[in-house]
Amino acid sequence: MNLANALFDHESIKTTGPKAMELRKVADRLITLAKRKDLHSMRLVFAFLRNKQVVRKLFSDIGDRYGAINGGYTRVVKIGLRKGDSAPMAIIELTQRKEAEKEKAKEKETKKAKAPKPKKEKEKAEKAPARKKAAKEAKEAKETKETEKEAKPKRVRKPKAEPKAEEKAESKVEEKAEEKTE
Repeated sequence: MNLANALFDHESIKTTGPKAMELRKVADRLITLAKRKDLHSMRLVFAFLRNKQVVRKLFSDIGDRYGAINGGYTRVVKIGLRKGDSAPMAIIELTQRKEAEKEKAKEKETKKAKAPKPKKEKEKAEKAPARKKAAKEAKEAKETKETEKEAKPKRVRKPKAEPKAEEKAESKVEEKAEEKTE
């Protein structure tokens, strides 16, 4: 059940050889049920997988992909022995991938086919847009700061607080003393 869930979720998993061979039988039966697209087959698949998201993906996406094919839904590729215990390892995957994955593979092939640029030119080409973008952002930030300064009224300084009553009295006494001396 867990291997089948992982296979339908990721569409390719790495496991031991004997497990992959057993999973192949189960996965092919489940995909055949998914192609029928009726409530009974959906319930049978859910009774085995016990995961609504995987069942939904199986019936909506994977079942549609294999609608015209009778069998051969999975492929087992042996990849050698595991390092720790020398168990035979294998990759089990669905034979038909999503179209998006096919497009990604084509894009990778076209990128490899193009002549690679020398490293220095490639680095300059990658850095140039980043530099332009950074300079543009700095310029915009400077302009926004200037507009903010213009929009805000200038601060008006408040007059200092008036001296306390005692200080007022002392200052008045001093003023009178000065007047008398003059």
